[in-house]
Amino acid sequence: MRHALVSIAAVKEAIETQGSPFATIDDTVWDEKYSERYGVLDFGVSSLQGPRETMEDCAYVVPRARCGFLFAAVFDGHSGFSAAEYLTDHLYGVISDAIDENTYGQECSVSDRDVSGLCCPLELRSILADSFKQTDEDLLRYLRGHEDEEERTSGATATVVLARTDKLVVANVGDSRAVLSRRGQAVDLTMEHRVSGDGPVVEAEVARVEAAGGWIADGRVCDVIAVSRAFGDQEFKGAGMPGMLQKGVSEEWWDQDFADSKHLTDDLLVAMPDIVEAPVLEDDEFVILATDGLWDVVTSHDAVSMARSDFKKQRSAQQIADRLTKTAIQRRTEDNVSVVVIDLGGGKDGWSKPQQKNSDKWKGFLGLK
Repeated sequence: MRHALVSIAAVKEAIETQGSPFATIDDTVWDEKYSERYGVLDFGVSSLQGPRETMEDCAYVVPRARCGFLFAAVFDGHSGFSAAEYLTDHLYGVISDAIDENTYGQECSVSDRDVSGLCCPLELRSILADSFKQTDEDLLRYLRGHEDEEERTSGATATVVLARTDKLVVANVGDSRAVLSRRGQAVDLTMEHRVSGDGPVVEAEVARVEAAGGWIADGRVCDVIAVSRAFGDQEFKGAGMPGMLQKGVSEEWWDQDFADSKHLTDDLLVAMPDIVEAPVLEDDEFVILATDGLWDVVTSHDAVSMARSDFKKQRSAQQIADRLTKTAIQRRTEDNVSVVVIDLGGGKDGWSKPQQKNSDKWKGFLGLK
């Protein structure tokens, strides 16, 4: 399998290349700055290929990220692998650069400075929104020049979590999901960007697509794609949209008169994230971040219940991530599955369990594809 070989090479290169934007911050420096203040969060990552012909999911973790956070993301690719791979290789670097650009020259106390020496931002909403926009623009340029014609039309959803013991920041584009366990109760931190089903989010997404000149058929944008927000997918953005209409004619999805009747005035898909920034409360225990291959067959409540039971049995975040992906496969998910479990320490009651130091094992980078 070509993609499996690519993933192994990418992990090795990112760990060993010191000049890489994904190379870990020196553990000693990070620990001196943040460990006593925030601690090092335990985590687990697991990815399994479902019944799909190719594995297009990616999961990515930087345990010692900027400003004392753990950075975690899942990318769910479609119509090819290149978009998800690009996000794995670039999104965190763009966010890190944006933190520098937005905080350079600001005045703050020594204790509030990052290990880089720059001030840590008080809020990250605008930084994440700008970073998603910049990364999508960069990705579209990359895809237009891709040597593989099929990969040029690839896209990917993205859900990002920045976690510390005092704060969570979540940014979402597409239909993956992040769920918080608050004393055993499942709290969804994200909303799926789809045009099928009911509810205010679906209604808003349908209205945006139709206002741009698009249409919804069979629960899909232009009867083609099930998500309404994604990175890449150049056929649904800007100069690529006329090509999508003509492709529909050539594939006999619709006729030329129908294509000529459509006047597309704005991007049909966007990479604008919904962002949640919230304090970690004393009852907050852990976060589960996963692609829709899990959520299609496991509810948020069931996932939290399984994970909480396992934590109380002194199982590690890695063991729990593995169990969740295997459960999705056993329940016959029709998709690939990637899961990240972030242990916030079990809330005010805490967990009585040994900590598995995945962050030491992976040296600041983990990409499973």
